[in-house]
Amino acid sequence: MLTVKEFYQGYQADYYAYRQLRLKKELDDLSNKKSEPTQMDIYDYSVDDHARSIKIDIRQTYFQAIETVFELIFSFRPIGGTIRDDLVLANLIKKKDHYEDIRNFAAGSGGLNFLEEIVEFEGGVSLPAVQYIFYGLLTNDQLKGRIDESLLAIRKILKILAADISDRKEYNAYKHGLRIFPVSSYFSLHDHKTMEEIIKWDLRDSMSYIEHDEKTGRIDIVTKLFDPMRDHNLTIMCNNLISNMIMIRRSSYNEKGKMICIMPFDRQEVDQQSKSNVKLQDLKFSSTPIRMNQQI
Repeated sequence: MLTVKEFYQGYQADYYAYRQLRLKKELDDLSNKKSEPTQMDIYDYSVDDHARSIKIDIRQTYFQAIETVFELIFSFRPIGGTIRDDLVLANLIKKKDHYEDIRNFAAGSGGLNFLEEIVEFEGGVSLPAVQYIFYGLLTNDQLKGRIDESLLAIRKILKILAADISDRKEYNAYKHGLRIFPVSSYFSLHDHKTMEEIIKWDLRDSMSYIEHDEKTGRIDIVTKLFDPMRDHNLTIMCNNLISNMIMIRRSSYNEKGKMICIMPFDRQEVDQQSKSNVKLQDLKFSSTPIRMNQQI
């Protein structure tokens, strides 16, 4: 039987950082022409396809990291003013779907209100749940006076993560059948009289997926430009949130004197790392088939 100690000591707290660093290096090497498989490895090899596959992996890894952050947070949810660190594994393996709560949180309609609940501890210590989840019983002095700023930054990070994963259609397109494809190289707008080009977007570094409304028959083709740097940076922030949740608890089982790393966060850094590096975020083409009434 897996014990709580084994869970915290064995949890891969930095998994997403390792994975994204590996993918970023692979993409950088490919861009610098340091890596290219031989024709024996992949028939009809394409550098563009190789780079696109890495960017897809970076994107999927970001979504997976977001899911993990929220799954852990919900597993530490306080019950009756108490957080049970020893029940996190039991909570993780329960079948549940937190996406509605995450969407509500992103929209400012609750969802994660429990983060602001006050949790009571022995000795008359009381803390907001968000502080205990990410920093345990660390004092402000132990974190060099940075807990308050870190908690404000964490709340900001969580809003960004919730907004990014609220619409699951893109993530599902990756997970279920790899239903993504390149649609076009460019998109431009023209003056309807002179046909003079007004604006033009380069869509070569993008992928598209299809949304289908079964009730109306409407079909949407959604195109998103890759932004691997933003995906990478925010995944590292997810990784650090995960690491804090695990490492602060792992320290309870470490041998005396063994050091752990607990990360502070900064709102300005959150703003910098979460900014988009592409001019066009989403492009959607919609069409609804016309249904002809047949007369007999």
